[in-house]
Amino acid sequence: MRRAALPLAILLAVLPAPPAWAEPLVASKTASMQQAIEDITLAAANHDMVLVKDQPIDAALKKRGFGDPHVRILFIGSETAVRWAEAADPRLLNLLPLRLTLVARDEQLTVMTDDFEPWLREFTEEPARRLLKAWQVELREVLDDFAWQ
Repeated sequence: MRRAALPLAILLAVLPAPPAWAEPLVASKTASMQQAIEDITLAAANHDMVLVKDQPIDAALKKRGFGDPHVRILFIGSETAVRWAEAADPRLLNLLPLRLTLVARDEQLTVMTDDFEPWLREFTEEPARRLLKAWQVELREVLDDFAWQ
């Protein structure tokens, strides 16, 4: 792949879906990247989750001669989610901690989750399916909290 095409490919891979109710879950607001990280950390804490890791991907790309894509990946989770995943189906541990992708464009910051629909098709039995749906609801609430802060 040519160097100029790589940043475009990364941007296309992380663009949000147009409708707000489509998967992955998406929320947007006017904020700086730092303010968004603080707001997401607070929103996660409101749901008994913590920020596990903040992974900037811009430094690695800039070292290789590419422009800053203004993208970060945050990982949030809780001990409770780990215990529930272990009890429901240990394969669910592969999804933890839950991932949020932040994309900054000008003054607009968009946060999106992974798409849970493929996982719901994979885990058709209870209680794993119920747990995935609970995580979707919880992430929707975290994103709503983030958007309203």
